[in-house]
Formats: sequence, C-alpha cells, structure tokens
Amino acid sequence: MDVPYIDWEYYSSLFDNITDEAAFNRAYAKASAYMDRRTAMRTREFMNAYDEENATMFQKGTAQAIKMTMCELINSISAQETSGMGTGIASVSNDGYSESYKITTAAEKEAQLLSIMRSGLSGTGLAGAL
Repeated sequence: MDVPYIDWEYYSSLFDNITDEAAFNRAYAKASAYMDRRTAMRTREFMNAYDEENATMFQKGTAQAIKMTMCELINSISAQETSGMGTGIASVSNDGYSESYKITTAAEKEAQLLSIMRSGLSGTGLAGAL
C-alpha cells in the first residue's frame, strides 16, 4: 500500500492557501499523480521505504523536501484552478464593466509545476531528468 506524501493535518499546519479538506484532497490527488509521473515513481518508492526512526540525515532531508514540494505543487495546482488559469480571462470587474485577458497555455502551466519540482527536489537525487 502506498504511503501518502502528506495529509491534511501536515499541510494545514504549514499553509493556509487551502482552507477546506475536500479542496485539499482534490489538489493532492492531482499533485501526487503529477509527482509520480514526473519522477517515474522514484519519490513514491522513496516514501514507501522511508523509515523515520532509522533514517540518515540525508534521508530525513529528502523526505522533508518531498513533503514541501508536494505542498507547493498543491498550492500551485489550486491557484491555477481557482484563478481560471488557462481560460484566457485574467480579471473581470462588474463596476463599469472591464475584462482583461491573459492567455496561459498548458505549456506555461506545466512549466510552472516543473519549476516547483526542480527547485524542491534539487540535491535529493530524485529529480533525475526533470
């Protein structure tokens, strides 16, 4: 059985970007699938084998890096969805009617997530060919 990267308690103790557990669970499902895919399951395998009691300092640091990277991915995925990123609309004002558009492509959204992973997993040996 796969061990979750993080849970709601861990996330909510560090971040307040998402305030409801159901929204967290939706973003977590997407973020964990993304991390699994982009690391060819290396992060999943590491966390499944991770033993806090017997871990070296490097292993503890790697586990922490994975958890924080997961939090950042969740925040980014949630922000992309709630901001309408990818829809073309950047802002709307109803008072005096005003709309502004920003075209955000799927490639730009992907680049943002990939940048989070490269930065977060750098030095762990898990970033591989990211």
